[in-house]
Amino acid sequence: MAMRNPRLPMVPGWGTNPMIGKKNFGVRPIFNSIDGVNMLVDKAEEGNRVPSLYARKQSSDMPSWIVLDKQILHFKAYFQQTLHELRSASHVVRKVDIYFFLEDGTIKVMEPRVENSGLAQGIMISRQRIRLPHSYDLYYDVLDLNIGYDVTFHGKVFRIVNCDNFTRVYLNRLGINVPDPLPYPDTPESEPKVYHAPKHFPFKQFLDLDRQVLRFFGYWDDRKSEFGIIHYLEIHYYLADDTIEIKEVLPPNSGMEAGPMFLKRMRLPRNVPHHIEMTGGPLVPSYTPADLSIGAILNVFGRKVVLTDCDPFTKEYYRVHYGFDDFQPLPMPEDAGTVCIKSNISDRELPPWNGYGSYDDSAENCRTVEPKAIHRDFMKFLNKDKVGFDSHVLRFAARLIDDNPVNRRRYFIIKYFLCDDTIGIFELGERNSGFTGGKFFRRDKMYLPDQDFYVPKEPPAYTDKDMWIGNELVINKHCFRLVGADEYALRYLELHANEYPMANVPLIMDKIRRTLASQENGYKNFVAKYLDAVLPEKRELMTVRCFKQALKEVMCEKMTEHEFVTLVRYFRGDPGQEKSPRREMIRSLVFTELTRGLWDDRARLKEGLLHADNTCSGVLSIHRMRQLLRAHRLPLREDLMNCMLDVLPKDDNCNIPWNELLDFLDFQTRPVFNLTNADYQKVVRHAPPVKDVECKLWKEMDLLIHEGYVNWSAFLCQLNLDHLVKDQP
Repeated sequence: MAMRNPRLPMVPGWGTNPMIGKKNFGVRPIFNSIDGVNMLVDKAEEGNRVPSLYARKQSSDMPSWIVLDKQILHFKAYFQQTLHELRSASHVVRKVDIYFFLEDGTIKVMEPRVENSGLAQGIMISRQRIRLPHSYDLYYDVLDLNIGYDVTFHGKVFRIVNCDNFTRVYLNRLGINVPDPLPYPDTPESEPKVYHAPKHFPFKQFLDLDRQVLRFFGYWDDRKSEFGIIHYLEIHYYLADDTIEIKEVLPPNSGMEAGPMFLKRMRLPRNVPHHIEMTGGPLVPSYTPADLSIGAILNVFGRKVVLTDCDPFTKEYYRVHYGFDDFQPLPMPEDAGTVCIKSNISDRELPPWNGYGSYDDSAENCRTVEPKAIHRDFMKFLNKDKVGFDSHVLRFAARLIDDNPVNRRRYFIIKYFLCDDTIGIFELGERNSGFTGGKFFRRDKMYLPDQDFYVPKEPPAYTDKDMWIGNELVINKHCFRLVGADEYALRYLELHANEYPMANVPLIMDKIRRTLASQENGYKNFVAKYLDAVLPEKRELMTVRCFKQALKEVMCEKMTEHEFVTLVRYFRGDPGQEKSPRREMIRSLVFTELTRGLWDDRARLKEGLLHADNTCSGVLSIHRMRQLLRAHRLPLREDLMNCMLDVLPKDDNCNIPWNELLDFLDFQTRPVFNLTNADYQKVVRHAPPVKDVECKLWKEMDLLIHEGYVNWSAFLCQLNLDHLVKDQP
């Protein structure tokens, strides 16, 4: 800024304006340095202030507001407040918390809030530095606070009686001895104690029993009067002030007035006096909790109210205070007139279904002139709709039961949707079979066979309890046999085993246990016959074929195919081995599609995967992996790509290691046919071709059941029938 010329007079037009050309008029709210510490850099400058409690070079060179940030000393204290309006005591003891902030030496005093104390509690002294009494330049410091010390804050004397563990350890490290905690004093009394008869203190009763209500259920029989009925009542007894309130429970469409109050809240006298003085006179005795119990009769101004039941809080109250244990409710009387009226009202009988639309649509057209939309089970839809990886769709493989051998080779997928109990059936057509495949039956309710459909009420339909391997479903005169299920369906049934007995391992084991126990020497012969069937190198394992044969000989027709699959999955001796044929089969199909599409750009795909993995974690999400495969133009259909991503290993967060994808597509160093030719032909024979309808489920259940091993020792251990062998000769 140019200096003003002193020779020129200070009149308008003779001076220069220093604001000309200036654009920024704000002041930057930045402190360049505080106590010698540069705020724009991380480390402190030389010559900082050293805390006064430590010798030089024995503490950090950083200032106290950095070193001691968020370090607070907590003390327990009390002070005595004088009472002039009560004769029983001269003062009252009030407990407080004293907080000393080490970073700047400030103090805050706060009194904990006590409900219904009648005192203004909370922050008593806000955070600030407090001077020592009779001093203008000295303030309270760490050395002035300790257990047993009396401190004076703004004329009020506080006595410290305790501190927390951090405060004790901090003071001990400074070389300060911290005494043991002191007890809080009792409130002194101005006069010696003299025994008096117990008095009733309404305010104390209100403080102790506020919001505690005894709730009874009862009735008043008014049928002796003209047009009288039975009034169902709720009796509320307020323990805070011994008042009673009675509400009437009105049934819907009763035709009574809307006011449900039978008796407003008041003290209910035991006996109604003939003449009640409005002012003066003794109080009329009223009902107390001792007068209320199940079966008691209350005189509500001439009306006999019978108590029949109470809520759990009331039962617990009488159990604790009066020692009652019997709370058997009394039956409610039925109003004959009301029952007679209800019996005359019959349910509306709809005309039989005419075959147009669904049953719900036809019923809605019959109920009202203006049809409304059908209200589905919304809560079931919310709970069983698709949520993340939970699709709530059970997929089963099925075969047709038919005399025609061509139809017996057809392969179907049956989907059961749990959100609305509908079933959709799809066919996976084979090449040169004469069947194109696709949608076989559209998604709809599938009703049980041999039902009369032209009736007013909807006939019963198939439910999720009917979906298990081995069951036969007759749908539109087509008989399907469920021969397999995908991993999600089996897992869902096992997780909800309490709803599905076919997937409940304890129930299945109990069935086998009862069958072996009912036969003479049944368990002994069962174990001895298959003792040599276990593997010689691993005595605890048995092949699945032998395990199934052993159970069939014992159970005969008492055990279903799904129960056997459940046991095989539960006692699996080689977990994870059943998925290897499927992986190689999918790998073979992927190799065929890539060869047909002339795709051989694995190096560029690796470069794209490395670029996408910006965190160098080695894994990518399924969605991101699918985007990269489409970006690199892999000639794979969407269903086959989903199957490939499904068989790749995943971590706990369902992310796929991209190295596994590269190994999966490495057809040069790792050939496709890792299986033998016979095993591969077996896999292909049991797995139908890939179709867009359903690719997640391939017919590998037969391979899963008849291949692999079962932990025979674990099965016998859980069967727990060794005592039968000891008892038998």
